[in-house]
Amino acid sequence: MKQFNLPDLGEGLPDAEIVRWLIKEGDTVTVDQPMVEMETAKAVVEVPSPFAGRIAKLHGQEGDVINTGDLLVTFGDGAVADEEAAPVEEAVAESSADTSAEDVSGDTFMLPDLGEGLPDAEIVRWLVKEGDTVTVDQPMVEMETAKAVVEVPSPFAAKITKLYGQPGDVINTGDPLVEFGGSGKAVPAPKEDSSQEKGEEKRADSGTVVGAVEVGNNVVAESANAVVKALARKLKVDLTQITGTGKDGAITQKDVREAAKNGTGSAQSAKAAPQPESGFDTSNPLAYKASPAVRALARKLGVDLGNCQTSGRKGSITRDDVEKASKGGAAAAPAASNKPAATATPSSTGGLPTLNVEVKPESIRGVRRAMAMGMAHSHATVVPTSLVEDVDISAWPKGTDSLARYVRALVVAAKAVPAVNAWFDGEKFERLLHPNVNVGIAVDSGDGLYVPVVHNADRMSMTDVRANVQELRQKIETKSLKQEDQQNATITLSNFGSIAGRYGTPVVSPPQVAILGTGRFRNELKLTDKGIVNAKMLPLSLTFDHRACTGGEAARFLAAVMEDLQKAQ
Repeated sequence: MKQFNLPDLGEGLPDAEIVRWLIKEGDTVTVDQPMVEMETAKAVVEVPSPFAGRIAKLHGQEGDVINTGDLLVTFGDGAVADEEAAPVEEAVAESSADTSAEDVSGDTFMLPDLGEGLPDAEIVRWLVKEGDTVTVDQPMVEMETAKAVVEVPSPFAAKITKLYGQPGDVINTGDPLVEFGGSGKAVPAPKEDSSQEKGEEKRADSGTVVGAVEVGNNVVAESANAVVKALARKLKVDLTQITGTGKDGAITQKDVREAAKNGTGSAQSAKAAPQPESGFDTSNPLAYKASPAVRALARKLGVDLGNCQTSGRKGSITRDDVEKASKGGAAAAPAASNKPAATATPSSTGGLPTLNVEVKPESIRGVRRAMAMGMAHSHATVVPTSLVEDVDISAWPKGTDSLARYVRALVVAAKAVPAVNAWFDGEKFERLLHPNVNVGIAVDSGDGLYVPVVHNADRMSMTDVRANVQELRQKIETKSLKQEDQQNATITLSNFGSIAGRYGTPVVSPPQVAILGTGRFRNELKLTDKGIVNAKMLPLSLTFDHRACTGGEAARFLAAVMEDLQKAQ
């Protein structure tokens, strides 16, 4: 028998919710085969199997909340791990073989990979200070990556002796973040107790996930996989205030949800905790279902998430919900003290007073920061050259899907001139010609520039392309765009003409070789062999990396794009 525990899904949160099992008990799986879809605050991710073998037991149902590190799947006898990748649970077992806790005095905690595929993250806010004593999994700092603000928990129960960096500082992945000192102890992962499998009762202390939790004079029974405890933490329910309806008085998820709904078991009713002046509870990041971007907006507007409507997917709070709450005034907290002061001074001309407003610089974060880094990298590495031309699209029938036509034209041209549908390595001076066409689509948003990718566009109809683009746009709006949705583009399209602009010099994103910009349609008089006609013209701007392809190749590529766009269908 081998057991697989839920790994850290890279969101900075201590748990995730089961969306859908992709396998069932009795199935035989291979290494890296997706087993389950888990939802975090930002994305739905697939969890792959670390073993090749038979599934003996699935721990949890759809909708259940599972703690990071808790049991998720039990494999039958004969399960074989991938030799090249040691599974998480084996490492945990080895680290917990010694029953004594590890002394962490003087240990330095390095910034872990926050799962965004970026080499660093920015400190937003410290949640602790030097001299504080923290517990295992206590949030220490909010870090902002290109797509989200995540909380980084403590791996130890120890005293903090040094914090590396201030709000606004950028820390590289793997660089020092927090130094621990004193007599802190690392907490080993709990080992499975065979006596529990035989139905024997076992009492643990209040820090133990499995078995019974003893709090004061009350003993609270919990489910063996800690789903109930995780759900209670998420809904801010005090388990000591609930009478369980399950077997042997065990508290069920239904009990927790009923307590949260009725307010009978709320942590606030047991012990009122002082709330910050901003009006929303920052002590529990899982108190409300909202993405990091929505939480950041709530902090900015001084909105209490508890007073917001929940119009999002699965009862989540959206940006619109927060903005409506801020305009309604009921959820807005006093924030005047945080705003720059405005003062009026008499005008030197004797007229109306001049208003002096303090202006403070704004930090570039998240998507905008990622865009800035990408543009700087392009400027430092690419040798860009641009070609511009107009194409007559008068033959298009009314209602033609222009975006789908642009993608089709790129596919046709990429097949005709493969040198432009390529990647180029400037250090090794190697290029990779792609047989498939993955089109990156530049999408403007309030948060900044996203470039999701239509993968294998060369195998899609125009209807499929439109559906794929709509799905990607929806993911951007709901903050559910995954990392793989933005990777492996072989060429990019920027349709800036949908807003304004005739020609441009779009920026190539390495290792890609080219980007096509489409400008704003215009009607103009055109001299033909049949006389002067009114033609509908589309401006095109092609930027290419001149290290990777010749001017002739780029010109032939642009000509192939134009030839396809001129067609009626």
